[in-house]
Amino acid sequence: MTVGLFSSSCDKQLDLAPEDTIIEDKVFEKFSTAESAVAGTYQLLFSAVTKDYIMAEATASTCEYSAAAARTYDEINNGTVLPENSMLQGVYESYYATLNQANLLIFKIDELGQYDEDEMNQHIAEAKFLRAYSYHRLLGWYGDGALMEQTQKDGVVLYLEHYDGFDRNKDIRPRNTNEEVFEQIIKDLTEAKVNLPEPADQDETERRVSRANKAIVDALLSRVYMQKRDYAKAAEWSEKALAYSEYALEDDVLSVFPPNPNDAVIPFSTEHIFGIPVSSNGGNWQFGGNNIYYNYNNYWYSDDLIASFSASDERRSKLMREASNEGNPIFVTNKYPNNSGRDNVTLIRLPEVLLTRAEALTHTGNAVTQEMVDLLNDIHLRANPTGTAYMVGDFASTDELRETILTERSKELAFEGLSRFDMLRTDRSLYNADLPDNKKVLPIPLREVEISNGVVKQNEGYVSN
Repeated sequence: MTVGLFSSSCDKQLDLAPEDTIIEDKVFEKFSTAESAVAGTYQLLFSAVTKDYIMAEATASTCEYSAAAARTYDEINNGTVLPENSMLQGVYESYYATLNQANLLIFKIDELGQYDEDEMNQHIAEAKFLRAYSYHRLLGWYGDGALMEQTQKDGVVLYLEHYDGFDRNKDIRPRNTNEEVFEQIIKDLTEAKVNLPEPADQDETERRVSRANKAIVDALLSRVYMQKRDYAKAAEWSEKALAYSEYALEDDVLSVFPPNPNDAVIPFSTEHIFGIPVSSNGGNWQFGGNNIYYNYNNYWYSDDLIASFSASDERRSKLMREASNEGNPIFVTNKYPNNSGRDNVTLIRLPEVLLTRAEALTHTGNAVTQEMVDLLNDIHLRANPTGTAYMVGDFASTDELRETILTERSKELAFEGLSRFDMLRTDRSLYNADLPDNKKVLPIPLREVEISNGVVKQNEGYVSN
């Protein structure tokens, strides 16, 4: 079992004011210190996100990478990565650290809190959201066939109690099934939504994006259901998320990902639903940079993805730049342009939810509808303002429309930490088209298998013969 240490952190956009010293039981009694503990859990999520964000792109077919990056990613992409790989163990442990601290909040605030009940309930709801987000990411990486409809195969170990000292009889347990983990994620999110604020009640844009609210839950549920391939539910929850008037597409893609050469404070755009503020901390490195250094030309758009952009697509003219790798021209994303890693981290944007609903509807309906096409056009025409709108008659079937939606999704969301999971849930090739299915999941870290004396089973593709 990987356990998380209690931590706190400071970020003015999360309204955090941590104490210099935190005595564990005392921290949950009053609002200010409990708020700091919640902040510390967001900080742990940030730490986890910075470890797997690029990995989700470098292992997908939409990305190419340099020889320097190959030392990190070739083993994953060719299926030879070993369970003792330290990077994969770091990802695993970071998300477990986040959810273990979330568990502490859920139980200790309920037990020891002496402040306003509504504030206590919101803190517990935020902890459930953070636990759900962590499990959703862990399942995508380590659940054997989790995004490929292998519901009864091993997912990850569910820990839903707070850590209170290691007890081998209690803490050593087998992995839950993929289905069980999906259901727990959904349960946490639906319970959290009840006590989370409406986005309209969060008075600042930064707070509305960086602290869980009802809209963020709806958007994440739509993603979770898409990964579960429950398209009716994905359509339902994406519709709920789209009903909030606080979010809108920007007219210009540069308003979403603006240049940031001088470590300026960059606000989130109107289409950011969930993200982690980094630029607002200025020179304060306590919160840290994002470790997303696409601007050093080690990762770039694959040739096939580049070919799918029209010449007039503003995502091509404004959000990527031409560079060179070993004398060959490449196209690098400008979504994270700051050399110091001071850009805000995008986790959920409105275009994802729009395209999720469009795609989900193609699975639940027998004919192409105007709504499906309108949702696609929202994204297509923003990027191609001089282009031609799609029409219902342009598509002979919902299957044909779905392929166009998926291409649009790859173009729109490239380099935002989602590409691998979109490929898996739609049965498209990863970076290596010949990778066998049992290698399309990461190995469970060797340490987790060994410390459990084999109770935690290794994924099938990494079991030695």
